[in-house]
Amino acid sequence: MIKPIRMWALRTTLPAVCLFMSASLLGQQKDSPKPERVSCELVSVPANIQKSLNDEFGSWKVQEESNLSPNAHERWKSEKPLACPGIAVGRFENIKKPSYAFLLVPVGKADGGYKVLVFGPKLGKPSYDVKTVDSGDGGGANYFIHKVRISKFFDENSRKKFLVHTTEGILLVDSAENEYETDVYFWAKGRYQHQPVDY
Repeated sequence: MIKPIRMWALRTTLPAVCLFMSASLLGQQKDSPKPERVSCELVSVPANIQKSLNDEFGSWKVQEESNLSPNAHERWKSEKPLACPGIAVGRFENIKKPSYAFLLVPVGKADGGYKVLVFGPKLGKPSYDVKTVDSGDGGGANYFIHKVRISKFFDENSRKKFLVHTTEGILLVDSAENEYETDVYFWAKGRYQHQPVDY
């Protein structure tokens, strides 16, 4: 036989349960801060790279979220990015030192073209070599880049076949309205090579 619950017990237990649940929810909100997006400003980039970008590519700027076409913006947002769509930093050429990749679009006309540049560390020097990895005359607003693990696309046999010795690469995503092309750029045989990938 089930015993009836006494009203005084219910009156004292129910508020305590509600208070506990409220405190738990508040604690979860406090412990789960919103992730901060990485800025497209160049403040975290080495000074000599900043100077090179300003001096040699003054009529270009880093691709920003606000420059993306509606299709590119939707795809970029679906990947829940924390980084700038025009900057990728990773061990692209050297497993010990970072390289800096930039997707540039013309100042004042983001759809007028694009360039993908990589500043890789010079051996034994604090300076960087710049390489133009890709470029085009139009559609810049449809592109974004980010860092990827090479193992996401190449198994051990493929890495040996392409002579890929680094662990990270650059993903260039084209999100034009009728074209979804994605290429991974990787360092092999002393230069950047690329392969189309399903992504």
